[in-house]
Amino acid sequence: MPPLSAGSIADEPPHKKLVVPAPYSLSQLPSEIVVSCLARVPRCYFPSISLVSTIFRRLIASPQIYVERSVIRRTEQVLYVVLRSHAAETPRWYTLNLKPFGNDSESTGITHKLVPIPSFPSIPCWGMSIVAAGSEIYVIGGCINNNLVSTVFVIQCPSHTSRFLPSMKQARGCAAAGIVDGKLYVIGGCNPLSLNWVEAFDLRTQTWETVTGMYNVEVHEKTIRSFVINDEIYIMDRKNSFVYDPKEGRLESDNMLDSKWSVGSCVIDSKVYTFGSKNKIWVFDPVARDWSRVNGLEELPNKRDGSRMANHGGKLAILFSLRKGSTEIWCTEIGLEMREGGEIWGTILWSSLVVDLNAPSTIVQSLAVTI
Repeated sequence: MPPLSAGSIADEPPHKKLVVPAPYSLSQLPSEIVVSCLARVPRCYFPSISLVSTIFRRLIASPQIYVERSVIRRTEQVLYVVLRSHAAETPRWYTLNLKPFGNDSESTGITHKLVPIPSFPSIPCWGMSIVAAGSEIYVIGGCINNNLVSTVFVIQCPSHTSRFLPSMKQARGCAAAGIVDGKLYVIGGCNPLSLNWVEAFDLRTQTWETVTGMYNVEVHEKTIRSFVINDEIYIMDRKNSFVYDPKEGRLESDNMLDSKWSVGSCVIDSKVYTFGSKNKIWVFDPVARDWSRVNGLEELPNKRDGSRMANHGGKLAILFSLRKGSTEIWCTEIGLEMREGGEIWGTILWSSLVVDLNAPSTIVQSLAVTI
């Protein structure tokens, strides 16, 4: 075999350089595919994703992503809270944000914080009724400049936008309200002798109608708390409890509720949860017609007047202050389990400070919305 010469080596074709194609960026894909991908990501990552690019920020803020989340059943329960500072009359909206990889929650890697929502519309200083339905919040009546109003508006939580509904026939403050069979019922909050003491707003036709019926019980002009169980509206005024049946147009007193029901109550799985004496949580079953204690909560933080409960995706969320005049708002979330014999047991999932304000504040309302 003859020796290789320099010329023979030079005549060989050069080795081809391996070219690795650049990876595709998610932002280079059609927006429909990007929305479908982002809709599968938990909401707690949205703030970080929105910082990646202006495209991501625009898509995260778009209503399309929440429509897609609903279609693929990836919606979440988001807790909204209304706080009224003692230094200002106008209440402010907050939402409970979950921040991943937080340092103050080593067990779950999640930091819970109440974050203000400046884009939400202002609401009356007091007396408004607030009802959640799907991804919307209805704000009904209230007091503005010392006058009761008949206005009603709806907040679309995903887009942080709002729209006014036609006004009620009657101005109201501290009315009971609830949605049953596609109608928003508003009860009281005005002179009990008013011809429009009960009104219903048909969500399909977008019209109000006066509802007549048998109201043979005495209800205080201002109600304190109301919610819907099994298509009936449960109402508490300053002295007594009542149940309104929209189908029958009948309002009746319910003495069984009076024994333990408090302002900070909420409904989970058609049962009423409330604080009782000695910092215990009690549950009322409207079918069995009895109260029973929620077991397993011996280490529950001390409850103060003004605490509020909310159904946070089937879990019990309690917002409270540890002492009077404190600027700190705390939140405790409790998982619930029904065991043999019908006993309900609770487990504290987490408890932490969620916001420290500039001035003491009243917890006006807390409610969960599906988005």
